[in-house]
Amino acid sequence: MANDGRMRILKAAKALAESHDSVQGVTISLESVAQQAGLTKPGLMYHFPSKEALMLGLVDHAAEDWARRLREHTGRPSQELSSFERHRAYVTVATTAEVSRADYWIFSDALYHPKLTRAWSEHLGPWFDTTGLDDRAVSLLTAARFCADGAWMSEATGVFPSEDLAAVREHALALIDAAQTTGDDAENTSDNTEPEVSE
Repeated sequence: MANDGRMRILKAAKALAESHDSVQGVTISLESVAQQAGLTKPGLMYHFPSKEALMLGLVDHAAEDWARRLREHTGRPSQELSSFERHRAYVTVATTAEVSRADYWIFSDALYHPKLTRAWSEHLGPWFDTTGLDDRAVSLLTAARFCADGAWMSEATGVFPSEDLAAVREHALALIDAAQTTGDDAENTSDNTEPEVSE
């Protein structure tokens, strides 16, 4: 039951952010969120005793929602996938998901509050892990991720949105294919290198 109350509050906070005509000027306060949720301020504070706690909850909810979308898309947790599969999932989800100004605001607000970045790192960090890959593969995967980041943020804000997201997605996926080819080539080179035998 307590979890239902938390979800009600988090949905109200996101709806409040979404109701603004622009991302700038979004004001989230305990009073405004309580009113949006149909609660008293003390009722809200039972779940979130401070504005910081509310914001941490909101960011954690948003980051977990992104991770859930990725798990649902792949049907598997991140640790069971290769770096290339994880990045393909992110590119696909980011260029097809329904996003809003509130999604952008929740994400961008974390840039200015280090405590808020932790949730993004915990939930999405494993999906972007490139451990063990060579520099070229990493740079190509990063470029693909940046394409996806820009795509969903542009869609969410309405600032210079793409007229053909499918084409953007295909280009980003091609970068991942190139990264995988680079990784495979490096692995094959390593496998084919015979150790020197000293006489």
